[in-house]
Amino acid sequence: MRRPHALVLTFFSLIFSSCEKDPPLKEPGSNEAINEWTMAQMRHYYYWNDQITQTNDYQQSPDLFFKSILFPDDHYSSILQTLNSDTYGNTLTNTFGFDMVQLQTTGKTIQLITQVVPFSEGDLMGLKRGDSISHINNEPFDHSNLKSLLSKSLLLPAVHLTRNDGKIFHLPASYISQPVLYTAKLISSSPTVGYMFLSQFDFSGAYSLLEAVQNFKSQQIQELIVDLRYNPGGQVAFTSFCALLLADIKENDIFAKYQGNKNIKNREDSFAAALQGQPDGYSFSAKDVLKQGLHLKRIYILTGPNTASASEMLINGLKPYIDIIQVGDKTYGKDMASTTLSTPEEIHGTERAWHLIPMIYKIYNKMGQGGYSNGITPSIKIDEFAFLPLPPIGDTRDPLIREVLRTISDKNTRVKGTVNTTEKTNILSPKYRGSTYQVIPIEVSTADKTGK
Repeated sequence: MRRPHALVLTFFSLIFSSCEKDPPLKEPGSNEAINEWTMAQMRHYYYWNDQITQTNDYQQSPDLFFKSILFPDDHYSSILQTLNSDTYGNTLTNTFGFDMVQLQTTGKTIQLITQVVPFSEGDLMGLKRGDSISHINNEPFDHSNLKSLLSKSLLLPAVHLTRNDGKIFHLPASYISQPVLYTAKLISSSPTVGYMFLSQFDFSGAYSLLEAVQNFKSQQIQELIVDLRYNPGGQVAFTSFCALLLADIKENDIFAKYQGNKNIKNREDSFAAALQGQPDGYSFSAKDVLKQGLHLKRIYILTGPNTASASEMLINGLKPYIDIIQVGDKTYGKDMASTTLSTPEEIHGTERAWHLIPMIYKIYNKMGQGGYSNGITPSIKIDEFAFLPLPPIGDTRDPLIREVLRTISDKNTRVKGTVNTTEKTNILSPKYRGSTYQVIPIEVSTADKTGK
C-alpha cells in the first residue's frame, strides 16, 4: 500500500501567514475565503503581480483558482494542500525508481531507461540504464501513448515493465529516496580526472560528498567532471555547499542576486549566507567547508534538458569565478526562486491548510548574468541520445565523458567539440525526455514584512 506523501517545506522557505491585516470576511475554510486570501498574497509577492489574470470566480476550488490567475508564461508556481496527495507531483523516479526517454528513429519509436535509482527494486532486479522497454502493464508503447500510459501507471500500486528481450520487471510503488551521490570515482589517471554524479541537491548527501572530495584530494585530481544531466535541483544551501567544496571561491563571494517586484526588496546572498540555510541537524561553516575543498579553477559540468533549477543556479553562480566548461545539451531553463505562503487558521478554519508556492524572484549571478529561461547553452554541444546504446552512469564510453577526456587530453577548451560519430544513430527527435516537470523549486525567504 502506498504511503501518503507528507508535506515537507524546504528549510529555506519562510511561511507567511497572511498578506492582509483585515480579518477574513468569508467563512473560514470556504473556497471564497481561501481564494480571496490567495489573491491578496499573489498581488503582493508574485513576480508578475501586475499581470495576474483578473477573475470574479472565487467559488472554484483553490487549486483551480490559483492556476487560473497565473501569468501565462509561468510554468512553475504551484499550490499544495496538507496531506492531499492529489496536489503533489509523483514521478517515475520517486515512485518506482526509474526514468525513461522515448526516441523517434526512422519508422519507429524506442523507449530507453535513462536512470535506475541505486538499491531500488528495479536495480536489485537487474534493470539497467540503456535497457529498451516495449510494454508497460502489458500495453505496448507507440509514438502517441507514452505519456498517458506513464500517467496512469503513477496511480497504480505497481507497474510491470517488459524489456525487449521479454524479461518482466515487477516494481511496487513506494516513496523512493534517491542517494544524492550515485558515484564518485577516478576515470583517468593521466591526467587524473575525477567524476561524480549528483542526482539532486540535498543535505542527506553531505557526508558522502565530503568523503568523495577527500578521496579526490588524496588522489590529487587535476580535473573534475560533475554530472548534472538528471539533476532537477534542490536545496540552495546544499548547492552552496557543493560550490564551496569544489570551486576556487571565497566564502563572501556573491553567489546569487534576486530581483523581485516593487513590493519586495531585491537581495543578494554570498556563498556563506546561502549555506546558513542548511536544515536542522547540520552546522557546516563556510570556512570549514572551504578548508576541505578542492579549490578547482575549472570544472566540467555535464548537462541536459533535465538539468534544472538549483543545478542551473550552480552553473551560473560559479561562472564569474572559475572556468565552467558545460558539455551536453541545453538545460531546462528555470531561472526563478519561490517562497511558500501558508493559509493561517483564520482562513482555512478546520480544513487542511493550503500552501502557495509562487515565483517571486528572478535569479542572477554576481555579474548580473541570468535570463536563462530558455536554458543555458553548453560550451560543447552533444546529444547523448544520438549515441546508442546508453552506457552506465560514469562509463568512459559515454559520449559526453569521452569528449571531456578528449578536450582535457588536447589541452584545448573548444567552443564546439567534435565526437567520433561511428556509433551515431539515426535519432530524429526525442518524443519524451523524462520527468522534467518535477523540477525542485528554489525556495527562499523574503526580507519584506512591511504591513504584513
